[in-house]
Amino acid sequence: MRKDRNITGSVLALIYCFVLYTILTDALPGEAPNNPLWVYSLIPIGAVVITSLFDYVVKFDFFKKKFKKEKE
Repeated sequence: MRKDRNITGSVLALIYCFVLYTILTDALPGEAPNNPLWVYSLIPIGAVVITSLFDYVVKFDFFKKKFKKEKE
């Protein structure tokens, strides 16, 4: 039995990964990024936290809205 994933959480987690990777690897030209190794583990940890927040806490998916048909 497969759980229906929240698409909004997945999209936000993916955006978070790209933005944080860009911030962490940003350095002056000719220099290597000088970050501790544990900082790069924030990328998957943050993605898991965002996805679980939208799956279990928020439980609202902006991409899978259930529209109510109004009866006249």
